[in-house]
Formats: sequence, structure tokens, C-alpha cells
Amino acid sequence: MVRIDFMKTFVEVVNCGSLKKASESLGMSVSSVSFQVNSVEELYGAKLLKRTSNGVSLTEEGKIALKNIEMILSSIEETKRLISNIKGDRISLASGMVGINLLHNIQVLLKARYPKLDIRVEHIGAHKCIEGILTGKYDFAIVGDILDEHMCNERLYIEEIGYDKLVLITPVNHKLATKSVVKLEDVIKEPIIVLTEDYGITTSLKKALAKSGVKYEDLNIAYVVNDLFSQIHGVSSGMGVAITSYIATCKACEVGLVKIRDIKNFKSDRKIYFVTTKLTMESKKMREYAEFIINKGKQLFRSFAEQCMILS
Repeated sequence: MVRIDFMKTFVEVVNCGSLKKASESLGMSVSSVSFQVNSVEELYGAKLLKRTSNGVSLTEEGKIALKNIEMILSSIEETKRLISNIKGDRISLASGMVGINLLHNIQVLLKARYPKLDIRVEHIGAHKCIEGILTGKYDFAIVGDILDEHMCNERLYIEEIGYDKLVLITPVNHKLATKSVVKLEDVIKEPIIVLTEDYGITTSLKKALAKSGVKYEDLNIAYVVNDLFSQIHGVSSGMGVAITSYIATCKACEVGLVKIRDIKNFKSDRKIYFVTTKLTMESKKMREYAEFIINKGKQLFRSFAEQCMILS
């Protein structure tokens, strides 16, 4: 029977690109690494690696096996984490930019309801949130977009908790800030500040553009930034405009940093999701926390969206 550490060795070989580099990284002999890789190949009944003088690369069978191995390893880590936290006295909650104005409120409500609960929160891109869920880094996540591969992942528990849309944000004195009707063809002429591929906002933007008959590559992309704050700052500083989350940028509009405009006939509605794993929901205490976050999240997103609508 193949041991779990053999699978970890296989992953290390793939990541390093050679048996020798993997052996150095793992502090093992090359022959030991080779034996473990051969054992994994015997388990799957196929050659998983192409071995050349320049290193190794995955075969087609190897690409399939690697995904399965990564799923097995992450599932084991998730189970170990849940078992170690059997009392459910600590949780980690990640959020994409759509939750930037509300995650603190959820944290406060959780702490009020469960005073002894240790809560760790983090803001990152939506796709990294979900990757963190799958690897066991986070217990729960709130995100504004989900990749198809994640939506179809049978390990994930996903529930809609709100709605958002993509809007144009401009400097307060920009010509589009006062234009009676803003069209997509007006926007694509302007220098645009976009977020990296890690963000659900970028995925939503690509989907919305495709629905509207425009390619992402047709945008006049001036800057690619690593977080929402940089995007808002870039716009407020006059470096360009941006198409981004309505809920995430409402407060920036409220304090006068940017102007928010709808884009006519731009199909940009997006859903907000709560994400965890089905295994996490098997824990009575963790399920209780999840249901609390879901219910409070629905209330907060609904209230915040209504407030933003009035302010805009």
C-alpha cells in the first residue's frame, strides 16, 4: 500500500521538476525518491512522469493523478484540522473584496454570540479564499465569484447570501462622472485599472464583458494592481477608471474619493456566496457557526445594499 508521504514526495518531484532537486529538498537519496515515485505509479497503474536528462514532466495520466493526489492530501489535512478543533473554539474566516465593508461586523456579531470563540479573519482574492478552503487554511469564506471548477467541486458547500453588481468608478472630476448616460463603448476608450486574476471581481468582469459582446483584451488596461485599495487610490488619483464591485466601493463614493456610475446595458449582476466544505458542515459546532454567518451575512448584505442605493 502506498503511504501518504510517498504521495507528498511525488508532488514535490512535480514541483521541483526533477528527482535530484526533490531529493535535495526532502533530504533523501535520489534512489529513495525514485522508489516512492515508482510506488505511486504502480498504485495508479500508469506512467505518471516523463523522465529526461533535463528533468521530469507530467504525462496526461500524471496530470489526472496529480489532481487526485492533491485532493487526497488536502482532505486529510482538513480532517486533521477539524479533529484538532473538535471543540470548535476557533475559526478562520476569509473574504474577497465584496466583504470588505462587512466582515468586521460579522466578526463582532460572532464574538458577541460566542465570547470564547477565537476568530481569525483575512481579506484576499476570492479564488485564493476558495483555494484556502480546499487546503484547510480557512474554515469559511465569503466571495463574490466562483470559478466553474470550484462550483463543480463535490467537496465544497456553497450558499448564496447576497447580490452585487459591477459599476464604473471614476475620479470625481472625470468627464464620465457627469455624463447623462455612460455606455460600455465610452468606458473602453479610457485607461482602466484592473485587479489581478486572483480576484473574483476580475473573473466577474470577464464574464460581464463576454455577455456584452466585448473581450477583456479590448480594454485599455493601464494598470494591474494587487488589491482593491490600490484600485480605488489609482482612480481617485486620476490614473484611470475602473469597473469594480458596487458593494466594495460604496463607502469610497460616500466619502467623496470616487464617483460611481452604472454602465448602460452592461450585464454585470453577480452573486455573493458563503463557502466551506461539506466535511466542515458535519461538525455540529462548525455547522452552528456557519449557519450564524450565513443568516447574519444575508441580513447585512441586504441592509448594506439598500443603504448604498440610497447614498448613490
